This record gives sequence, C-alpha cells and structure tokens, in this order.
Amino acid sequence: MGLTITDERQLGGAVRHERLARGLDQRDLAELAGVSTSSLRRLEAGQGSTVRTVLAVAGALDLCVALTGVEREPAHHRRRAPSRTRGRPALQRREERVSLELHRAVARRVRADGPEVREMAKANLEKVSRTVRGPQASAWVREWSEALEGPTGALIDLLVREDEHGVDMRQVSPFAGVLSAEDRVAAIRRAREW
Repeated sequence: MGLTITDERQLGGAVRHERLARGLDQRDLAELAGVSTSSLRRLEAGQGSTVRTVLAVAGALDLCVALTGVEREPAHHRRRAPSRTRGRPALQRREERVSLELHRAVARRVRADGPEVREMAKANLEKVSRTVRGPQASAWVREWSEALEGPTGALIDLLVREDEHGVDMRQVSPFAGVLSAEDRVAAIRRAREW
C-alpha cells in the first residue's frame, strides 16, 4: 500500500488505521518494527518521529510511504529532535539490537535465496531513494545499492555490522517484506535474550 503524507498527523492516522486493520496493538507493532512503544505512540499521535521510526514501522506494515510537500511549522513551534551522540557505543538501545537480529535473519535469507532477496531489496531501494532526503541518507542508499550489486559476502557483512555505521545503514534498509512474520517475531525474541 502506498501513502502520500503531507503532515505528521496524517501519517500517524494512517499508521494507526493500518495497525488496527491488522488487529495489532501498539506493543505488537512496536516489537515487529523494532522501535519502542513510546516512539510508536508519538508517531501515531503526530507528535514527531524519527525517519528511522517511520521507515521501521512502514516496513513492518509493508507500507510504501512517500513524503512530499511536507508542511513545516514555524521554527518556534518545532520540537528539536534529540541529537545522536557521536562515539556512543552501538547496540545499547533495544531497537538497535532488534534491528540487528532482523538483519541477521535477512542475511540467512540472502544465503538461501540470494537472487530473490536481492531483487526485492532493489525494488524497495528504488522507492526509498525517491523519498530519502539529505546527503547522509542518500549516501547510505547508494551504499546499499552498491552492496546489492556486489559479492554476497560483502552484502552480508554490511547487513550484520555491529558498529555505529551498521546501525545507521539499517535505518534505510531496503529489506522490508523479505522476512515472514514468524521470522520477525523470532528475531525480536532473540534480541530480548541479549
């Protein structure tokens, strides 16, 4: 399903609608997406969200979200997003560990069904590349594109990197829809065992 979103409240309402249509509560969807329940709650309420959260939730719901013509609030009304501290050890946050476990499961699929998984990721990457903004995110998309064309070992290494760059790359992962619901739930359980 594709959505064209022009403001945060519209996005939040669409996510909530899809979640309820699938019979999921907020905790279930947050776990499937690898985000905190409070992050999902803010997203659904239209109270600000990170791109990573939007992409993770959209991926869990198999949604293609295109952000176009986003209306900006006056600067004095905007909330500042918390900055990510450079040098912070990777994988300290639960959602980072869940994302890594999900991508480990994707790596297993790449080994088993390489061409099929690569084609799905390439199709997703085309969609992501049309919606991503900013030089850093664009560079990550290019890096995924190169990895999808490169050797399997290099792609798998990128999928499962445990450093900060791996965490960043997984924020624009093109592997939505590659895993079954059972595979996602199993990965979430593995992340809880850390």
